[in-house]
Amino acid sequence: MRRAAWAVALLITCTTASCGDGDGGDPDASVDAGREDAGRFDDVAWPALDEAARDETLAPREGVIEVVIDTDLGNEIDDQFAVVHALLAPERLDVRAIHAAPWGISGELITSPAFTSVLDARLLREQLAERGVDPASFPTIRPSIGMSRAFDEATEITALLGRDVPVFHGAGRYLGTDPLSPVASEASESLIALAREPRDGPLYVLALGAITNVASALLLAPDLVEHIVVVWASAYPSFWPSPNASYNLAQDVAAARVVLASGVPFVYVPGFFVAEELRVTRPEIAANVEGAGALREYLFTLYENHPIDGDHFAGRSKVLWDMAVTAWALDPAWTESALVATPSLDETLRWSPRAGAPVMREVRDLHRDGVMRDFYARLAATDP
Repeated sequence: MRRAAWAVALLITCTTASCGDGDGGDPDASVDAGREDAGRFDDVAWPALDEAARDETLAPREGVIEVVIDTDLGNEIDDQFAVVHALLAPERLDVRAIHAAPWGISGELITSPAFTSVLDARLLREQLAERGVDPASFPTIRPSIGMSRAFDEATEITALLGRDVPVFHGAGRYLGTDPLSPVASEASESLIALAREPRDGPLYVLALGAITNVASALLLAPDLVEHIVVVWASAYPSFWPSPNASYNLAQDVAAARVVLASGVPFVYVPGFFVAEELRVTRPEIAANVEGAGALREYLFTLYENHPIDGDHFAGRSKVLWDMAVTAWALDPAWTESALVATPSLDETLRWSPRAGAPVMREVRDLHRDGVMRDFYARLAATDP
């Protein structure tokens, strides 16, 4: 679903359910926090990896890899599909923990140019105008409320699958007005402890939302740069010349800048043009997901009950954005990627070259059918 329809869907939800207190001016939900600090993160004493070690760390690994999933479950339905996909692949992914990420919504966020694409922003304005909704009065979901919902959803999924994977509460706010002050939480403590465990290879952090927990852990323990690989879906490819836009980015721009500046080995999955390929339609979901069994019922109900605003024609598609992150971890051969210089984000949220920047792995294409075929096959294997 395009972000315009998603925002309107949240509006519908918030008129019938509790979204937390506060209003669109809630500082916890500010999209602008940290923009004036675009250059400060380079002042942190980050460990330096030599080029050979970085290249080796960013190279796809065979066999079982250990992962932590950092997720904003509950604001959309893509994370649920991504988390289930990961948990159904124990022969490849050893999921050590699930961390609940903060997520929220506010009038300030949905009117920010960082929230979504130019096209979606126009569609959103039109849809809000049709409903007579003033963005200034848009209901607010605080990040702490969103994080709690993510925790509850992760707990439900692990119970549903019978998996004994620990779930931890994450940050209850974004980095905010002091972006170099980390937000300590169960999740950041868990990540630090897991990253420092001895293992053959890195711990992979699959970040499926605002990257607050990961940035906080890096600020609390800069040595994590030597122990983890961060895989994150957000925004546009690094060649994109215009300002970036992405829900995962817009909520905590400061956190994204921390991760980019830290030099942590980083796999970047652009949302637009790459993760966006993971589109599904209702007929496809009905054919491959609907059926007997608690897991099928859970996933199909999520899709069926997700409030999609607009024209419900038969071919309407929905993007399962964050499945692209778990897809890269499951089988990098489903993607085409390259090592490129890690950019920074300037004050306008454009990608900006950085002198002496380390390389990151950027995903440039994705085998959509391979990913979905694997997901449906694993789901079928759970049938009673």
